[in-house]
Amino acid sequence: MKENLVRPNSFYIPLERRRFLKAMAVASAGWSLPGYLAEALTVTPQLTQGPYYPLPGNIPLDKDNDLLYLNDSLTRSIGRITYLTGRVLDSSGNPIKGALVEIWHADNGGNYIYSATSARNPAADSNFQGFGQFLTGVDGCYKFRTVKAGVYTGRARHYHFAVTIPGQYGRYCTQLFWDETAYVTDSSGNNSATVWSVQNSQDSIFTSLTSDQRTAVNLTYQTVDPVTGAVAANFDFVSGLTPVDVTYPSGGSLIVAGMPVPGTNRFRLSLPAYTNFAYEVYGNPSLMNVGSGITNWDTDSLSNKLGWGALPFSLSATDSINTNRYQATSNGALNLYVQQKAVKGFYFVAFRIPGSTNGP
Repeated sequence: MKENLVRPNSFYIPLERRRFLKAMAVASAGWSLPGYLAEALTVTPQLTQGPYYPLPGNIPLDKDNDLLYLNDSLTRSIGRITYLTGRVLDSSGNPIKGALVEIWHADNGGNYIYSATSARNPAADSNFQGFGQFLTGVDGCYKFRTVKAGVYTGRARHYHFAVTIPGQYGRYCTQLFWDETAYVTDSSGNNSATVWSVQNSQDSIFTSLTSDQRTAVNLTYQTVDPVTGAVAANFDFVSGLTPVDVTYPSGGSLIVAGMPVPGTNRFRLSLPAYTNFAYEVYGNPSLMNVGSGITNWDTDSLSNKLGWGALPFSLSATDSINTNRYQATSNGALNLYVQQKAVKGFYFVAFRIPGSTNGP
């Protein structure tokens, strides 16, 4: 069963040191003044998407927020287990609901799943998902489990991280770094004796940032499981854009009940579809009770309001589960079929409006 998230406590910590004492004064008051620290928030820097955002044929059928395992494989990917958690916020520190969060990065050996000539880069770890996405709930929370990114020629260690907020046509990309001396890692994700040739201080993208921006995207990972060596960091993405609620053509909500299909293990989701709108299905957030004690998260809001995990589906009750996104070619009724049962019987069908980002 995939996992519900737990809500982070408190407010985003301001990044400008000269405002630290002002922030602490508000902290001592219990963060009782929403938006009070808006001026101290550093808007997340917009950085290049890079050449390795996976093409549609590279993206795995399983594109949920657990990159450690690919599809139904029981063999995890090679490397140091790593959790990345946080929230998507507006510039006033308010959480953004319905933000599409994407992450992609190199595997332990420095290979992306991106390939322009095959469905997937054959050099990449065959058990590594390589790309994941998550849709935030009312608390703006997201959570990913993956491996520590490998290093490759010319770059310091990094994750690619992108957010598309409601009403925007394209993703807003940034990159997240490690506050470390980077080493080449072995097959267990441990540091080898080889210091990597490019540290943050030599990385052309990292050094292009201001001091506050570097602080915002240079993350400190802490060990959260001494047995496995798993590490975790928290990152709050601060958007300088204003979310806009997009009205679906027929109105109403796309929270859809899953109707059992007799004689199968499928659930049917029925909705009106519109030409050139793209649809994705989200169900129970993944990673329930996996790493739930990391960073500053509490356990007082275990509910589906916290976000949605992407699910694959089919377009008929008898087809194999073979897609994770469908673009309608005409107006009319649309039935989508999923296998995973929702805890409360409902799924969220997300739509992307014509002209929005649907790929690289």
